[in-house]
Amino acid sequence: MAKHGHGCDNARRSAITALATTYPRISGKSHRASSDSGTLPSMWSFQEFKEHCADALALALPISCAGCDRPDRNLCQECRARLVADLQYRELFDAESLQRLPLWFAMELGEPLSGVLHRFKEQGRTSVSKHLATPLREAMKASYDSVRSQELPLRISWVVPPSSRASFRQRGYSPIALLATAAGVRPEKLLAINRTRADQSQLGRMQRFSNMKAVYRALPAAQGKKVILVDDVLTTGATLLECARALRAGGADVVGSAVLAYTPKNFQDTRRENA
Repeated sequence: MAKHGHGCDNARRSAITALATTYPRISGKSHRASSDSGTLPSMWSFQEFKEHCADALALALPISCAGCDRPDRNLCQECRARLVADLQYRELFDAESLQRLPLWFAMELGEPLSGVLHRFKEQGRTSVSKHLATPLREAMKASYDSVRSQELPLRISWVVPPSSRASFRQRGYSPIALLATAAGVRPEKLLAINRTRADQSQLGRMQRFSNMKAVYRALPAAQGKKVILVDDVLTTGATLLECARALRAGGADVVGSAVLAYTPKNFQDTRRENA
């Protein structure tokens, strides 16, 4: 099902792109009305032309907004306008190693972000990745800048939690790797899955930390790297802390992390300040 949705999403995006690229050829150079030729009284802007293409394609490839289910738009303008970063800084604390992990997150998880993320991750709506990447990029930049102010020059390795083979087979892609790429970085493969774990979604806070223990191991390439971790949603911080533990054990220096969204009801913060 997810792969089918992913294919339809790609087909729709390709069709809009193909139509939109004809704009320079059909728009012409003149912006004057011509009653004889039947040309438009005034020419559309490129964005207006794309919107009309989307209207036309909605007849052949029905779609609804990934955020609010409004018909005929992949992501409506109202939902796009609400996907704006509201940067916050926190610190995750590892009770075992007594180390802290600096964290910047872009948004609190709520609507329409929750719906957009669900459709992106579980229904193959990969075309919304560019909209999700915009606020994530702000959190990544804040994490990088907070470290860069202390040390120049700085070569950062961006690392995302590895997807399991089963998850990748089901979706056909790694959501967080796709988001990080859309945000402008190329994630480095410095972590590997060490053992299988239970689904985190049905577990409580302490169970999540126990479930994640020793799940990852660092690859040899991690030695000596300066790392910023990137993830989509932070619930308890168990996944990011386990990534940091494994990388530090492998000789990497984990200097920060960046997350698109966090769930406030499950997250215990150690420090908070507005960006």
